[in-house]
Amino acid sequence: MNSETAANVEPLIETRKFTLLVVDDEEGPRQSLRMVFRNEFNVHTVESGEKALAYARENLVHIAILDIRMSGSTGIEVLQGLKQIDSRIEVIMLTAYETLETARQALRLGACDYLSKPFDLSTIRTAAARALHLRKISDSLANTAERLQELNQRLSDTALREEMARTTSEIYAGVVHDINNPLTVISGYVQLLEERLKNVAFLHGNDLDKVRANLEYIGKQVSTCTAIASRYLRFIHNQDIPGRQLAVNQVIEDLQALIKAHPEVRFNRLCVKPLDIDAMPRMDATDLIQILLNLTINAFQSTDHKQTVWVVADCLGKAPDFPIPLDPRTEVLIGRDTFLHTGPVVSISVLDQGAGVPPDVITRMFEPYFTTKSERGTGLGLAIVSRLVHTHGALLHLTTHLGEGTTVTLYIPRQE
Repeated sequence: MNSETAANVEPLIETRKFTLLVVDDEEGPRQSLRMVFRNEFNVHTVESGEKALAYARENLVHIAILDIRMSGSTGIEVLQGLKQIDSRIEVIMLTAYETLETARQALRLGACDYLSKPFDLSTIRTAAARALHLRKISDSLANTAERLQELNQRLSDTALREEMARTTSEIYAGVVHDINNPLTVISGYVQLLEERLKNVAFLHGNDLDKVRANLEYIGKQVSTCTAIASRYLRFIHNQDIPGRQLAVNQVIEDLQALIKAHPEVRFNRLCVKPLDIDAMPRMDATDLIQILLNLTINAFQSTDHKQTVWVVADCLGKAPDFPIPLDPRTEVLIGRDTFLHTGPVVSISVLDQGAGVPPDVITRMFEPYFTTKSERGTGLGLAIVSRLVHTHGALLHLTTHLGEGTTVTLYIPRQE
């Protein structure tokens, strides 16, 4: 293994120790590996394949180092057995009698590395570090899948469905619509990971960094789904529990991360202008990100042509004063009756270069189930925006011009 590859593998520094199983019928190699890794791993050594499989059935094993030629079960047979017990066990094969066919067979059965005896200290440490990184990736994927399954079970729970049925159909449909956006992103990143991991024996360097970044995005999307589900559970049970608040620039950064992988942005461009001096809005961060997601995706869908959508944040010393009445052909104001704030506000505007909104649509576009997007739309996105604006005492102003585009500005009371 070259020095560049070794440099790309981080040191084995963990707050908890992972278990390393060493399987070799010779005492010398077993004790040597125990000494090498005693500080990094919980090292367990056995002298036969049968004992290795018995140990793995009763204990959690993260990484295994196997000698290929042993009395009794061969290393290849032990490799197969370990993978049947736990497919996430990363296995490093050792041999003093290397053949190309044996190496191919080991890698084909799921070994992450294949080293020749005698091995130097740097090589075996680097191989173990790479195996540990692969195991962490597998654990992260498994954890994400469990969280998704748990979320799905919560939403499918009979008691929850009965309570939802006793509320309005808009609430239930709103849950599905809200969760659809982050699940779309999750699906995209899972497909991307599957493509990257297909037929790959091991990862390092830039490939490993990309997989890590994708896993981080997946984790964020699962957390967003969980937060949205919790929001609706609180609503159903009338639990007045305040949500988590985030600064405006953090929310805009999260919006960029969410939008980046969304199918609607494939051929378009999103530009943002955050606050020069960050500020904290009086709004649950999950609700704010849902409002901005719906407005931004709606902006991207305003035309079939390529366009640039802007998200611009600003701080105002006082709340805006809109004339009465507005021009109903080009303007909509949501939340005038519930917006009681007169002090400093944060404004976040979403500007598109689309075709504009026709007068016969602008009067209905915030109604539940009204849509002009045929099969692509549910008619819930802007209805959810309207409800959240009222819930948080915010204000939303839309202005549009045919052939020129639309600007939607959200005004939120600002914390001192």
